[in-house]
Amino acid sequence: MKKSDLILIAIAVIILIPIALLLVNTKSGDKALVKSDGQTIDVLDLSVDGTYRYENKYGFNIVEVRDKNVRVIEADCPGHDCINKGFIKRNNESVICLPHHFEVIISSDKEEYDVVVQ
Repeated sequence: MKKSDLILIAIAVIILIPIALLLVNTKSGDKALVKSDGQTIDVLDLSVDGTYRYENKYGFNIVEVRDKNVRVIEADCPGHDCINKGFIKRNNESVICLPHHFEVIISSDKEEYDVVVQ
């Protein structure tokens, strides 16, 4: 291995370790905001398992809450990107169904800071 290869590997490790730690330490949310056309239509408590159906003029989405995670399990949209996203649980993580103008966003009542400025 050349010296330049070792330097490149070291730089990659130095950059990737903080990113990995940030992802691992991201807090889980305690509720899910369900929005249609940008308006909050429901707030789901992630500690209560259940299945919920939402319809609007664009179609329907069925949302499942299980083990403090949430996902869209069924929708009549083309592509099914919202279904393929799978479970989400981290604060500010979301599932979006563009054809239905529908989204589910994980949220928390606990204050969390991205940056502290003095």
